[in-house]
Amino acid sequence: MDYQIEADFAPIYECAASLTAFFAKQNHGALDAGKPWVKDVQERFAPATLQKMRVSVKLLDDFSLSPFIWKCPGPRTVTRFLEWFSGLSLGELYEISAACSQSVPANLAELRDAACEVLQEWHLHYFSTIDPRIIEGLEQEASSLKSRLGGETSGMDIYEMATNGMRLYPGDALARVVLIPQYHSRPLVTSSIFETMIFTQYSCDLFPPAPGYPAPALLRLTRALSDETRLRILRLLARKQMTFTEITRDIAISKSTIHYHLIALRAAGLVIVHYQAKSSEFKSVEYSLRREALNGLSGQIDDYFAGGELADPVVVK
Repeated sequence: MDYQIEADFAPIYECAASLTAFFAKQNHGALDAGKPWVKDVQERFAPATLQKMRVSVKLLDDFSLSPFIWKCPGPRTVTRFLEWFSGLSLGELYEISAACSQSVPANLAELRDAACEVLQEWHLHYFSTIDPRIIEGLEQEASSLKSRLGGETSGMDIYEMATNGMRLYPGDALARVVLIPQYHSRPLVTSSIFETMIFTQYSCDLFPPAPGYPAPALLRLTRALSDETRLRILRLLARKQMTFTEITRDIAISKSTIHYHLIALRAAGLVIVHYQAKSSEFKSVEYSLRREALNGLSGQIDDYFAGGELADPVVVK
């Protein structure tokens, strides 16, 4: 059964995504913003406040706000969403959760209250101060994606282009996929997965590089290709599609190291990640080489070498 694909964006999506990016310490090394951004944000909060927020974020580890944001009526600013979300009855919370065919946690009301509290604190000290061009750029990206969805390109192809290499195959239960542009977690792509719906937040490079500096996409490509192990992985994937277990077996290094290298290759768009949705399961099936990324590398390098001075850099924190 084919799934329906749509684009969505609201400021509260990016607020929640930025919060997750900050507290997901294991991903800090992979973020374009990197540790300087993390350090800058830390300085905005008292240590005791940060510790209290960490406790709440850990409690919310398996809880996704995406279905609630998607269902929220009217303007979905952070303040408006939190007012609406905090006012939902327990029955309304369960109804929205059940609509995605997700298993509803017994402590749903507690999770809602924790989410509202931590998001309010995050918005007050960080998110309300971000460059407004981030939200404007993400809104423009979502609008552009909506127009492309009305064309002849298939939903599966649009999903792959938006996520820079993730191919989502139809399943017997999956009915809807919602694509949401995000900025803070770039170049990572994250998904909230339910039996009948998937919410995928994909990365957007919204601002030009400083004059004379390479674009982020070119940097990711060249960095990904500069490592011996990653080149060995790509050589394997050039021959056939492989599972994570097969790659680990053939490269003969630890799973955590292979995982790290695959993150870099995925961020660069050098691999296709084949996903198959099957009833309540949603797992990576196989990886393969994404040749179009390699084919376009020469042109990107030529354009960079031949380019003149770009516009003044945009510094966004």
